[in-house]
Amino acid sequence: MKLVDIKELAAQVKTLTAEGRATGPKTEKGKTRSALNAVRHGLAGKHLLLPGEDAVEYERRMDAVFEGLAPADEAQAQLVALVADDLWKLERLGKIEQGASLARIEELLGHTGSAETCSTLTTAMSGMARAITTWEAEPLPLERDEEFRRRYQLLAGAITFVELSVPGVPADILKACDELQERVRGKKDDPVVPRDAYLALAHAARVVMASLLAQGDQLDAIQEDLRKAIATLALPDEAELKKLARYRKLLEDGLQRRLAALEQLRKLGSAAGRSEEEKATARGYRVKLRVVA
Repeated sequence: MKLVDIKELAAQVKTLTAEGRATGPKTEKGKTRSALNAVRHGLAGKHLLLPGEDAVEYERRMDAVFEGLAPADEAQAQLVALVADDLWKLERLGKIEQGASLARIEELLGHTGSAETCSTLTTAMSGMARAITTWEAEPLPLERDEEFRRRYQLLAGAITFVELSVPGVPADILKACDELQERVRGKKDDPVVPRDAYLALAHAARVVMASLLAQGDQLDAIQEDLRKAIATLALPDEAELKKLARYRKLLEDGLQRRLAALEQLRKLGSAAGRSEEEKATARGYRVKLRVVA
């Protein structure tokens, strides 16, 4: 996620006073971005929303907390706003922890032999798909002109890459491709492209592509099994885990203190049976306190 416009930051650094000091951003947009320069995970920051987070969902969650805890005055509303903020940050933390684990799994998966095989197979499929699409594009070439040579070189190159790099494609299909390529290529003194051989080569190329797709499905299953196996052993970096654990403890402790303080101001009641007017009043405190994105 890109939080800062690099070009704008570079321009800011170059904007120096006579004493050689940076003056900082001038525009409101620049000031907003500058305020986010040091934001990494947003767990301890004062900004409730990070770029990419859903402002509508955030506001809906805030309304739900205000309706549920039903502050009766601004003092209670201040505490409810802090509680809602803590709940939002705790959910964000859970996503960060999950993302760290998933990233570690993918990192370790990248060191397995299946990762290299997957990369080669992906390259082969991409090349074959592009070559087949070009080869079958209408109108089909009638003569061995420049357009025909362009199409032929693209398809022949894709098939050659498969032959050299991807084991498991049936040998008879590759042999048929070689024979059809020779027929389509023809002799120098014959400019006419044999239509039957041209279409037959297109069909053979599609059979090769089908074989690659089948191998891809098998490889996906293998990688999924590897992910499950790695997940039982892999953990994010220990230092990062400790840091996230500290943030979670701070958030949970803060949440408990705020709920306790709120209970001291009044007994927490149930939202059940609360009138729509009372709910609207509670939401009104949220708006009044500007607890918005």
